[in-house]
Amino acid sequence: MSLFSKAPLSFLGVDIGDSSIKMVELVRKGKRIYLKNYAFSETKKDVKFTKIEDVAYLAKAIQKIHTDSKIISRRVTASLPTFAVFSSIITLSGVDPKNLHEAVLEEARKVIPLPLDEMKIDYKVITDSPTDKKNRNLRVFLTCSPRKIVRKYIDIFRQAGMELSSLETETFSLVRSLVGNDKSTTMIVEIGANSTDISVVRESIPVLNRSLEICASTLTQALADSLGMTFQQAEQLKMDLSLSTRVAKDAAVSPDDFSGVIIKALSPIISEIKYLLDFYNSANAAPVEKIVLSGGGALLGGLPEYLSNQLNLQVIIGDSFNRVLYPNELRPIIHELGPSLAVAVGLALREVEQ
Repeated sequence: MSLFSKAPLSFLGVDIGDSSIKMVELVRKGKRIYLKNYAFSETKKDVKFTKIEDVAYLAKAIQKIHTDSKIISRRVTASLPTFAVFSSIITLSGVDPKNLHEAVLEEARKVIPLPLDEMKIDYKVITDSPTDKKNRNLRVFLTCSPRKIVRKYIDIFRQAGMELSSLETETFSLVRSLVGNDKSTTMIVEIGANSTDISVVRESIPVLNRSLEICASTLTQALADSLGMTFQQAEQLKMDLSLSTRVAKDAAVSPDDFSGVIIKALSPIISEIKYLLDFYNSANAAPVEKIVLSGGGALLGGLPEYLSNQLNLQVIIGDSFNRVLYPNELRPIIHELGPSLAVAVGLALREVEQ
């Protein structure tokens, strides 16, 4: 839906997710950022858009969403799937700033599993800690993606009649839309349709990442199998009911009721979160202070309260539109769609805020 009849230059974020394609169009007016339009494809359980090699098919799908929703901007920032991006924090000692690029490439050869000429490399110097300055160390956040995948995305948007301005890993987009300038150490848990991605973010840098196959669809399928219903019926039930917040850490629950089935399906995600929290907190002076949920799976009723109870940590659903203005009548819709659109919002914000 279009929110402005006339507007200045707009910016479009396109998130090619596993099971759907999402778009968010933002516009800047003075110092304020407004929502201009948004759109998304129908979720397809058995389709993984990120794994499709048919460029023409993806281009037509993107073009159809763009045309049907009457989005104006054709200048795009798009997401690279997490599995297509390698990232690492490297430490350089005693490097002359003039030779930084060569030093990064030399160190990258040691950690990147493919030849450098096959990779598109980017890096960012992390703010020095007192220890780093004392030891003349320089920490660099390194990201790279195979050039083959980058060329594929360029071809997709060219065939869709759009200009690909930049590509960015999903994690950075989530950091931008959900964390912003918050300097506290935060864990982002994105529960998507086909995967769950967990990232520990310190000073806007994702310093620890993990991806799981347990996801929102896993929860739905568990309900369908246990309660003898179709996947669609289980999905509706999942949206209609809430996870019981009365379930304490060690309380016994019936394995056959709604909460019992969901809790069992969630247990691998919770175990991984606990492992990453222990791993990070044991090696760093400043522990993780809160968990921010994102993705469609974050909307499971009672999930933030249940996780907070299990983890002894503040858990909230991220507000990806917290820096974006939109009409009040859209608030219920944005509340429902916000977690699913978080990557697309972050992509659009990248261009708007430059």
